[in-house]
Amino acid sequence: MPSTEQQSPLFTRIDWRDQSASLLDVRPRTAGLVLALAAVAVTFVYNHQVATTALVGTWDLRRMDWLLFVACILLVRYGVVPLVANWERSSGTVREFLRRPAGLLSLAWILGFAVLGLVGPELIGMPRVDFYADYQPPVFTTSHVTNIANVECVGPVTDAGCHGTWQYPLGTTSTGENVVNIVMYGAHIALKLSITAAMIMVVVATAVGTTAGYFGGWVDDVLMRYVDFQQTIPAIVVYIIVATMYLGKGLFTLALVFGLLNWGGIARLVRSETLERRESGYVRAARSAGASDLHVLRRHIIPNSAATVITAATRQIPLLILAQVLLAYLNLSDVRLRSLGEILNRALPPLGVGWWVVASITVFLVGTVLAFNVFGDTARDVLDPKEVA
Repeated sequence: MPSTEQQSPLFTRIDWRDQSASLLDVRPRTAGLVLALAAVAVTFVYNHQVATTALVGTWDLRRMDWLLFVACILLVRYGVVPLVANWERSSGTVREFLRRPAGLLSLAWILGFAVLGLVGPELIGMPRVDFYADYQPPVFTTSHVTNIANVECVGPVTDAGCHGTWQYPLGTTSTGENVVNIVMYGAHIALKLSITAAMIMVVVATAVGTTAGYFGGWVDDVLMRYVDFQQTIPAIVVYIIVATMYLGKGLFTLALVFGLLNWGGIARLVRSETLERRESGYVRAARSAGASDLHVLRRHIIPNSAATVITAATRQIPLLILAQVLLAYLNLSDVRLRSLGEILNRALPPLGVGWWVVASITVFLVGTVLAFNVFGDTARDVLDPKEVA
C-alpha cells in the first residue's frame, strides 16, 4: 500500500496538469477581453484627441456611451461566452427555464425591452414636437380634445369626439410627440442605465463578497464593516450632491454613483454563498490537491454564486429604472428632455387631459419591473440546484 507521502506528488502533478489545461482554455477568452477593452480605449483616445467629427454618422459619443461599451464587453465575456462554451451543460438549464411559462413570458418582455431600447430610436426616430398633432388620443379611443383651444383632431371627428388613428397608436403628448417614440426612447435610456450600473454592481459585489467569505478573518471584518458604512449613505443623495457640484446631472453620473454605492446587498449575498461553499467537498479536494486560492475562486466559488448574483442584479435593475424616472420627474436629471419622468410631469394636471400618456408609461414601467423580478426568481429556481463542481 503506497504511503500518503508517495501519493501526494502524484495528485499534485495531476492537478497542475488540469490547471495548466484550464489556463490554456481560458487564455483565448482573456486575450479577447483585453483586445476588446484595448480597442475601446484606443477609440476613446482617438475620438477625444484626433477626430473632429462624429465617428459614426451623426452619433456623438458621450461618456455614458463609452461606459456602456465596457459594460457590454464584460457582459459578453462573462455572460454569453461561458453559456455558449459550456453549451452541453447549459442547454439543460435553458430547457428547464423555457418549461416555466412565467419565466418565459418575463424573458420575452425583457428581450423586447432590450430590442426596443437598442434599435427603436434608430428605426422609428426620436420624439419630435408637432403642435399640429397635440393631445391626440390612442387608436380605438375617443377624446374631446377639440374642446381645448387651438387643438385640432388628426383622426375622424364625430359627436362623440376625436377618434384616435393608427398614425399615433398610443396618442400624442401636449406638444404633439408620439407616445410610441417616447416609450422607445425611454426604453433606450433605461437599457443603457441598466447594463452599465448593474455591471458595475456585479463586478464590485462579486469581488468583495467572494474575498470576504473565502478568506474570512480580518479581511472579512474590514470589508463587511465598509459595506455597513456604505449602506448608511443613500445613493440618491450622493447623486444629487455629486451631479450638482461635479459631474453634471446625466446618465453617466447616475450609473456611476448607483453602481459604486448600491452593491452592498449583493456582496452580502455572495459572501453568504462563499461561506457555505468554501467548505464543500469539491473545494476541499481542490485545495488539498494543490490548487491555488485564485483557481478555487475562479473555477469553483464564483461560478456557483451565479444564481445569487443574477437574482440580486435583476432586482436592482427595476430600482435603477424607477430612480431615473423619479429624478427626471423632479427635474434632477439632464436626460429629462423626452425622458419618461419629464413626460409624466407634463402629462399630469392642471390640464387634466392626456391620460393615455400616463397609462402608456405606467404599463411600460410596471411590465418591466415585474418582468425583471419574475425572471430573477425563475433563474434562481433553475440555477440554484445546479452546482458547478
